Amino acid sequence: MHSEVLLSVARSFYTFSKTGDFSPILADIGELSIEDAYRCQEIHQQLRYLDGDEPVGYKVGCTSAAIRQQFGFNNPICGRLTKGGMINEGTPILADDYYSLAIEPELVLTLKNNISNENATDDEILDSIDYVQPGIELHNYVYHYPKPTRQELICSNGIHAGQITGNHRVKARDIHWTLEGVAVFVNGDLVASGVAADVMGGPLESVRFLIKHLKQHDQGLKAGEHIIPGSATSLIPVKRGDEVTCSFTHAGSVSTAIL
Repeated sequence: MHSEVLLSVARSFYTFSKTGDFSPILADIGELSIEDAYRCQEIHQQLRYLDGDEPVGYKVGCTSAAIRQQFGFNNPICGRLTKGGMINEGTPILADDYYSLAIEPELVLTLKNNISNENATDDEILDSIDYVQPGIELHNYVYHYPKPTRQELICSNGIHAGQITGNHRVKARDIHWTLEGVAVFVNGDLVASGVAADVMGGPLESVRFLIKHLKQHDQGLKAGEHIIPGSATSLIPVKRGDEVTCSFTHAGSVSTAIL
């Protein structure tokens, strides 16, 4: 696809993230190749950096059967985390700052070593993780084109709108990377649950997918970066007045109120 078209597509998603206004550039965004979509995502993120934001890590999405069934996709996608979207637990979440707000539970991994080996063993990956925290990913749960596609999901940076990170920290080896459970409560009611194995067989597989994706673009994971490897549950719509808690077996819990 011509670079000017990709720039226009990227700008349309960037503008939506800043203002809520969206102008479709293509009749069918599915015309883009997956590589074109990732190029749009890169341009979208560069526009954020020009606006003063900074990259701090990566997200992997569409990792569980629940999410894939919800979206109608069969393969995972990658996106970027930025400093402006990282939110500490206890920070007020204002519903008016988002568009069709939805959440999902996430483990938040912080790296202590660089890692670029897509065939890294579990032990090598665990040794590269400094600590793990409980998290809640925020989404602008909006598709702008008539038919949801992986291309749109990639261009929109995985409809990512922010990442709440809990205060609790544990060592990577304190997590059960296949049986770690999570329960999501909204206003005290259990609305979703899952286990780590629901995330591509385990979040470490998700990390390998991310490493492989980055290697294809001559990049790698760096010490200090954050990774959210994907959710074991589907996206959960929330609204003003809701109180949300995501509770993990070993990683602790994180809560937020939507104001």
